[in-house]
Amino acid sequence: MWNIFREPQFVANDKHSYVLARKKNNRDTTTIANNQLTNGFTTKTSSTSVATTVKTDMSTTMGIASPQVTTIPSTTKITSTMMNNNVQTSTSTQSVFWNIDKPLNTARSSFGSALLANGQVLVAGGLITPTTATQGTEVYTSTGWQLVPSMTFSHAYHTVTAFANNTKVLAAGSTTPHGKQTAEVYNILNNTWTLTSNNMSSSRHAHTATLLANGQILIAGGSNTSDTSISAAELYIPSLNSFINTTNMNIARCCFISTLLSDGSTVLVTGGINASNYLNSTAELYVGGSWILLPSPMTQNRFYHAAVLLNDGTVLVEGGGDGASNAYSNAEKYNATTQNFTAVGSMQYRRAGLTLTLLPSGKVLATGGVDWTSSIYPLVCELYDPVTRTWSNTLMLNHGRSFHQSILLNNFVLTTGGYDGNVSRVISSERYNL
Repeated sequence: MWNIFREPQFVANDKHSYVLARKKNNRDTTTIANNQLTNGFTTKTSSTSVATTVKTDMSTTMGIASPQVTTIPSTTKITSTMMNNNVQTSTSTQSVFWNIDKPLNTARSSFGSALLANGQVLVAGGLITPTTATQGTEVYTSTGWQLVPSMTFSHAYHTVTAFANNTKVLAAGSTTPHGKQTAEVYNILNNTWTLTSNNMSSSRHAHTATLLANGQILIAGGSNTSDTSISAAELYIPSLNSFINTTNMNIARCCFISTLLSDGSTVLVTGGINASNYLNSTAELYVGGSWILLPSPMTQNRFYHAAVLLNDGTVLVEGGGDGASNAYSNAEKYNATTQNFTAVGSMQYRRAGLTLTLLPSGKVLATGGVDWTSSIYPLVCELYDPVTRTWSNTLMLNHGRSFHQSILLNNFVLTTGGYDGNVSRVISSERYNL
């Protein structure tokens, strides 16, 4: 049995983190009491600051398990602040790191983002403290982050979905009392938020929202006001600015992932937590208004994982964990033709609450996340090659983060916000140049 709302000691008592913990036998963090230096970050059971000079060669495999520090002629100074065993920050001017960009106006985690038709990025809502959500909204422009009108209600663990050729954005659901069943629409033409004509039929958060090729948005699952996973699904109809019910999923789930397949109308949902608070490895398809439970489950039960549709029509599923003592580095691929999951190469770093971004090259960028196994926030990012089905290390974040957002723009990937184990959320933004 699992308790969704009880956190391990290293989560800093963030009751909205949705980190699972076993009711008994919580993990003993003393096993990581010794200092570690692992190619780009340090961990130490201390609240003091640590400055370490690390010599790094990005062409050499960098893994947590490696006891060696790779050397090149130049050195990179990495300054990391330690608190509750979590890696908080690293700074460097060396090219092995992402480029630091303008910070958000409001630090936030568990928020939503959308790429707009004008090329700007909108972020909305999110947690600003362990118990406080925001209704604040801002957009990323060529000059940095600019405030725009706030939503009517505060939202966290909600969904943010662009539609109508990216001229409008739907924000739906929340952990907050007023936002649980409500939804509102942002219109970039008049720069305003308006409530939908009706509320969703079910209150929900930690659900998914998927834009279909017909312009409708499928809202599925989540956790209700009783913090119980639900199977209810509904459709947002843009022409009516309202919701209608559709058939329920076969299995109630929250904290799962939905992925639109190549045909534009079929949606794959994977993993999550069921109504009995157990992790599950099941997957199902939304096809023509009905749900089909796949006969073959994933190779790993997981939640707070990530998934992305690849150019060949398969779906890469990666990371996540059980939240109590394990985060996962393993990955698998869904084949829409055979409807089976097959294990592929694992990442070197365990990550939950990560992001996956499909790059123009066809490779996939894995960014951030939290390693519940060792209580760290990996700085090193990784690339998945769909040809070799393997991962390789790439540039490092300047600040470890989970439950953040990553958005592909014309010539770079923007990563912003997140949670790093502190009460205050991450405010910084970074760019991964293509």
